[in-house]
Amino acid sequence: MSKRRDKAEWQQLIDEQAASGQTQKAFCEQVGISVATFGYWQRKLRVEALSTSTGSGTGTDPVSLSDWIELPTRGREIGGSWQIELDLGNGLCLRLRQG
Repeated sequence: MSKRRDKAEWQQLIDEQAASGQTQKAFCEQVGISVATFGYWQRKLRVEALSTSTGSGTGTDPVSLSDWIELPTRGREIGGSWQIELDLGNGLCLRLRQG
């Protein structure tokens, strides 16, 4: 029979997993919990924390456009080239190039 945990216990498990350096799957196997249940509580507690910090209390719209900042851009160079590399983890890398 599975153990029922309260919010504080789930937050403790989430903090332990983050500090462990293990993947969610490995951590969940070690402590004997479902990865799906772990993910559910991680999302639930994150939404609650965001709704509390924004003061909305609903958790339905934790981020608004006013939360974004505008970054200055450099003038566009004619014929300029660019490259973007995004490490997706697990050995996957997305590279975008122009020029």
